[in-house]
Amino acid sequence: MIKKKLILTSAMAATLSALGGCSEKSANDKDVLAERDTAVCVDQDGTRVEDSQCGKPGARSGGGLSSAFLWYYIGRNGIIPHRGDNINDPNRGFTGSHFATKGAQYAAAPASTNIVRSPATSRAGLGSSGSKFASSRS
Repeated sequence: MIKKKLILTSAMAATLSALGGCSEKSANDKDVLAERDTAVCVDQDGTRVEDSQCGKPGARSGGGLSSAFLWYYIGRNGIIPHRGDNINDPNRGFTGSHFATKGAQYAAAPASTNIVRSPATSRAGLGSSGSKFASSRS
């Protein structure tokens, strides 16, 4: 029987470890679908902010559409934006309205969406990118 040796250099080990992280996605990378009608707070540009900025769902904050913050209402099975996501981004597929449906009761967004996605970052020139999530609590 002939024994073969596999010599693993530090460069090869680094490359293999980097490749392992390229294909796996964090559970936080997945879109979260609304299990029921849900309201999230956005600024005038459409970027999701902390929900406490808007007051109570269904009520116009600061006098309606002129307010710095607005409720964005998402129907059941709609994608809930993470904090920092822009509802106007055509690549994200957010659907909703700044107007509540009459008679609907809106739930708060799940805590798992109250995190900010960081922009994709390059990984050591291997042609892949990744993103991180950060929680900010005040």
